[in-house]
Amino acid sequence: MKPSGRQSPPQFTQQARLDGLFLPDLCSIRILLLVIIITELLAFVITLAASDAGKVWLDLGLISLFVQWVALSSVLLLCVSRPALARLDNTRAGVVSFIVINTVTLIVSEIAFSYIALPNMGAGTAAHIEFLLRNLGISVIVSLLTLRYFYLQYQSNKSMRAESVSRIEALQARIRPHFLFNSMNIIASLTRSDPKLAEQAVENLSQVFRASLSDTNTQITLNEEISICKSYLQIEMLRLGERLCVEWHIDSNAEQDMIPPLLLQPLIENAVIHGIEPLPDGGTIVINAQHINNDQILSLQVINPCDASNEHCTSSSKGNQLAHNNINARLDTLYEGVSHLKIVKEENKYIACIEIPVSLLYKELS
Repeated sequence: MKPSGRQSPPQFTQQARLDGLFLPDLCSIRILLLVIIITELLAFVITLAASDAGKVWLDLGLISLFVQWVALSSVLLLCVSRPALARLDNTRAGVVSFIVINTVTLIVSEIAFSYIALPNMGAGTAAHIEFLLRNLGISVIVSLLTLRYFYLQYQSNKSMRAESVSRIEALQARIRPHFLFNSMNIIASLTRSDPKLAEQAVENLSQVFRASLSDTNTQITLNEEISICKSYLQIEMLRLGERLCVEWHIDSNAEQDMIPPLLLQPLIENAVIHGIEPLPDGGTIVINAQHINNDQILSLQVINPCDASNEHCTSSSKGNQLAHNNINARLDTLYEGVSHLKIVKEENKYIACIEIPVSLLYKELS
């Protein structure tokens, strides 16, 4: 069941915990391949440093087998225990991870000594302890360096996300004055002629402006975004009257999808100002929201009529360009370059479309 309102679904809450853990997703194929390659390079280094010239290839095979078992077993355990580690702070998670890796090293070392090293080194206690301590020493150094690297990488990504949030706040702040100015002009024109409608417009404005002042980390449902857009359109309908008509085509499967606030509203505002307002007879804005590509993509479309001879009804006009640049910058920051605003201009029609992979809709924004 999908969430409603501003409540985060369980999977989003769990993902938020995992995003706060400094360990990467060790279950991913990319990380596994990276571990295998780095481990094999370590095996080469150890072999070249410790083996006799005549036994390089034999020692390389044995050392590779040993270190790969240690590395892959550690990765498997950390992968399985990642949800539990995510409930700890990063210091405790690092200590637990360090203990896991070195415990695995001792267990694999004990097995290796019993089946491989014992025939060559003898059954002496001194040889046994030396073998275990040497392996444990290497493991301690490598695990500390690896965990330190993961932590620094995490801190770097966290810093980049904080910078992204600041960038989004700056972009969102650029939208507020423009929207407020237009809305206050509408309310001012109604204050004397129809105070009751002016009061209704103020209420609608408060809902929209509340969204523009919301935390940039907040996600809202598509239904909530549509409610904000309807409040804005009610303000514009008070000014434009019958010249402004709106058609909504909302897929019920998409209604509870979580999106950043004020994603559709600037596109609808552009459609009103640059599409409907210049036309003497007005027109109809069509708003589509649906899942496409086997429910893998959320598609949001705003379609407005357009007078081809009107220079304001082009993507290169100053007003359109500002809104488009802001939306594209937000999408690029939030969804890491996989989602963009697409503009299609047909005869007497202007289409603004946003497509977002459904898999990213519950992603934490900070």
